[in-house]
Amino acid sequence: MEPGTTLPDKLLSRISIAKAEIDRFHEVRIISHYDADGISSAGVLCSALLRAGKRFHATMTKSLTNDLISEMAEGCDLLILSDMGSSHLDSLERLACKVIVLDHHAPPRDSDKVVHVNPHLAGIDGMTSGSASAVCMLLAAEMDERNWDLLGIAFAGIAGDRQAIRGLSGLNQWLFEEGLKRNVVEVRPGSMLPEGELLSGLVGSTDPYVIGVSGSTEGAKALLEEAGVPLKARAEEIDETQRMKLSSLLALKLTAQGTPVVTLDEVVHERYHFPRWDMSADAFAGLLNACGRSNHEGVGLALALGDEEAMKHARALRQEYVDEVQASLLRVIGKGITKGENIQYFLNENLGLSGILSGVTMQYFGDRDKPTLALADTGAEIKVSSRGTFELLDQGVDLAAALRESAQKVGGVGGGHRIASGATVPRGREQEFLDLVDKMVGEQKAQKKDAA
Repeated sequence: MEPGTTLPDKLLSRISIAKAEIDRFHEVRIISHYDADGISSAGVLCSALLRAGKRFHATMTKSLTNDLISEMAEGCDLLILSDMGSSHLDSLERLACKVIVLDHHAPPRDSDKVVHVNPHLAGIDGMTSGSASAVCMLLAAEMDERNWDLLGIAFAGIAGDRQAIRGLSGLNQWLFEEGLKRNVVEVRPGSMLPEGELLSGLVGSTDPYVIGVSGSTEGAKALLEEAGVPLKARAEEIDETQRMKLSSLLALKLTAQGTPVVTLDEVVHERYHFPRWDMSADAFAGLLNACGRSNHEGVGLALALGDEEAMKHARALRQEYVDEVQASLLRVIGKGITKGENIQYFLNENLGLSGILSGVTMQYFGDRDKPTLALADTGAEIKVSSRGTFELLDQGVDLAAALRESAQKVGGVGGGHRIASGATVPRGREQEFLDLVDKMVGEQKAQKKDAA
């Protein structure tokens, strides 16, 4: 959308209804997802509720089950679910308490009983143009004008769900424009270089992931020396000649390892900086994601609520998380990727890293023409994470449908977004599942090609 973005009346009316329900209650129970978008959603909600003088109890979870819903709703008058809930309307409608769902995953249907706020219901694509944290931010702004200072938290969720890499649109764009008017966000040029200290930033980088530099102090030092950049330099301290030289060397290395131009363009997307936090949305998302993936969601929520000790803890967790990701990526590179006709996949030893590993593999050294699946063996079952690209979506690929239907055929479950989805399948039936996904992705491409 161009500047001057307007929002659909249907979305705004649902937000008004949600606010009215919150006004009626003094205590709120919150359930949210454990990733960056989920934690930032909870952070926005809890901050707004605190400011409104409400009591709350928040829980972050990896998955939503009927048992968890029943447990959380016990003794509760108002239950709010963020970054989840749209696919559990049947269970939520049976609850005795009032329920608000603030989600952005494609919903199978709408609800008359649940206050169901989802961009998809108003014609906005929740996969690209409205994260759950953006929905929560819209609600917070409706509750109190002062809540615009929470925009940085919301944008961490937008960045965490990679909804800014091709530019903002829809609800995300509207929030950005309103934030600019209130001077709570700044736009900074995109760059191939990491923020802050260059040496540690290059070593810790997974986006971009540069083989021989990411995870390698010696490799990063050699690159800086070749570019004529001091080893202790920070990104904001080097001159334009050094910046161009270092950026060019990184681009050459990425191209040499097979990274396509479209990925390089995504790396240098505009950065959204928030003075209140003195960091970009991407950096904020990295901290929250590390908290969630290391089972320290509470630290992430405390960080979003402004706790200084939580910030220190989150930075330490981020370093540990990056180290684990780097080590796991080296194992993927060493063991190789198995390629089917329409998909590629690998085995992963660390369940919590499957999403980022499949994403980095696809973007930086795998085959971007094939969706990437990471499989983790929990002992009793196989957990699967998958990632695609926008180009694959244009070719008709829908990973949510492919994983959901293939998992069901082998006695498992699956779903998510078209571009990023997950599944759980019985141990011993993973190859059958992979064959089904491979076949279905091929059929999706063929159907789109025939339709064209």
